[in-house]
Amino acid sequence: MGERGRLVFGGAVAGFGLGGVLDVLVFHHLLGTHHLLSNYRDPGTLSGLQWNVFWDGAFALAMLAVTVAGSAVAWGTANRSDEPLSPRRLVGSALVGAGLFNLFDGTVDHYVLELHHVVHGTAHWDPHWVLASVLLLAGGAAVLGAGENSR
Repeated sequence: MGERGRLVFGGAVAGFGLGGVLDVLVFHHLLGTHHLLSNYRDPGTLSGLQWNVFWDGAFALAMLAVTVAGSAVAWGTANRSDEPLSPRRLVGSALVGAGLFNLFDGTVDHYVLELHHVVHGTAHWDPHWVLASVLLLAGGAAVLGAGENSR
């Protein structure tokens, strides 16, 4: 894998992790629509909420580690490169990674494992989440494709 490929890989891994961190911050904590394991233990009780928030935090830390690992690959690649690498390629690959996280979350976590839904207690918003994930992934691919002519 060349420098451009390593940059895209690092950006995508960082974007995947960042997608997970943002999911926890926005949907689990700020909006409170669900928790990571809210289909397994009801967050409507104090003990259930404490249990869910603990696992949300553990998941956020894991996704932060993924973000740091991907960023380290991208940073190391950019610093070792003899030629300038495209920031557009890095942004596009990060958007692809975030889209991949959201698509994984929307299909595996919501439908296959049934860990949670976008809104606790109803699967109504799950298809919308998958559609938004595909659009994010496609947007990232479009930005990445537009960067093909640049370094």
